[in-house]
Amino acid sequence: MKLETFFGLQKEVQECVEKFNFNWTNYVQYIHLVEEVAELGEALTVHQGDRKAGSGENALADHHDTREELGDVLFNVIQIANQLNLNLDEVMEETFARYEEKLKRLKNQAETSA
Repeated sequence: MKLETFFGLQKEVQECVEKFNFNWTNYVQYIHLVEEVAELGEALTVHQGDRKAGSGENALADHHDTREELGDVLFNVIQIANQLNLNLDEVMEETFARYEEKLKRLKNQAETSA
């Protein structure tokens, strides 16, 4: 299995955006992200058994493939990072460091209050 860095994925997304001329503004890209998150939510309701897949009629879900919808969400997040000139490898390193600090603080608080 080939593991990609986020930066590698960013290059692939950029190539796709250029190929298909997806030159949207940040705001329009954000709207696409919101739409894809909603579709992921719909697919999750099918996955959890709260709704059935279908055409949207009779409260059936149009979007039921969680893998596809999650991919669409990630594509849009990566494109937003590209538009903002952010290296997602660096962003994720910083994020994990922040979470480690939060965990340390929570452990210290728990030990102090015990």
